[in-house]
Amino acid sequence: MKSISMLLVMMLALTACYGGGGSGPPDGVPINLYRNTEFDGENLRLFVNLEDGTETSVNTTDHVYDVQPGLTPVPGHQARAWTFLKITDDGTSVAHALVSWDPDDPADYLMAGWWAEFPGQKPLLSFEDPELELFAIIDGPALDHGVVPQLPVDGTASYAGPAGGLYAYEFGSGWGENEGGFVIEEYQGTVTLAVDFTDGTLKGCIGCVGDLVTQRGHFGAFLGQEVSDLQGIAKDYELHLATAIMREDGRFDRDRVTLKHPERNITLWEGYWGGSLSSRQDTDGNPRLVAGFSNVSFEESDGSAGALWGSFVALSERFKENGVSRFPPENGN
Repeated sequence: MKSISMLLVMMLALTACYGGGGSGPPDGVPINLYRNTEFDGENLRLFVNLEDGTETSVNTTDHVYDVQPGLTPVPGHQARAWTFLKITDDGTSVAHALVSWDPDDPADYLMAGWWAEFPGQKPLLSFEDPELELFAIIDGPALDHGVVPQLPVDGTASYAGPAGGLYAYEFGSGWGENEGGFVIEEYQGTVTLAVDFTDGTLKGCIGCVGDLVTQRGHFGAFLGQEVSDLQGIAKDYELHLATAIMREDGRFDRDRVTLKHPERNITLWEGYWGGSLSSRQDTDGNPRLVAGFSNVSFEESDGSAGALWGSFVALSERFKENGVSRFPPENGN
């Protein structure tokens, strides 16, 4: 039987290395977003900073393990998904990157993915190695915080888009013959966000619109393409993302995510979420999208326990409607 405590440590390691780069805030420390990619419309270089302070990278010339057409919610964009494998004397790097870009302007791109660094491991890889480093990444020029977004001073806006990641669950006594079993799967769903520029806040939910579903998107390299017979267990969970304050640079985070389920008695949960508003605007002058991360771990009254970890990209209603965006004029003129 897998240990849920081991799994939750793995989940926290993932969320503690938030991408766009960055470190997640169990203690409320702000997410530190930084650039992780270089892309020219054909070639991609993906890089991360490791705990020892060194940078490591993969690229589409030397390290492609698999490439597939990708799906993107961004109007007018096309997408491609790369899986990377790099084996060196020091260990193994495995990464996945879904890139969405404007074919007429490749500098307008958005990347979402993950990185797993296995020091000293080859060819067999183990998630239980204490030296394992895992990163969740969202990146792109419009999320570059060398460019501070011009946020509206008043008004509201609604955002929605895809959310997904990993969920893991260890079955308690309420599951009969499945008690003691363990499953780790990939979930996908919809995130909805309400942004209040007057108050400088935003809040939202993952799973309140539609159900969470299990299907392969990013983690097939580790989980395989076949989903578990118990894939439906994540379906009715809702992750309520508590009100967060937007900072002047467009970033936000909050150390509270409330998990709800219509039938399961959730007795304990802990979570956080955060991310960034885009510096590109829609035609209403609002950020065209919000991108970020969420994590929640929980226990239930029958001894079941689990975690959901992932990322999201939510587009403004206006941007989804007309597909038009721009960087704001200099000096607001």
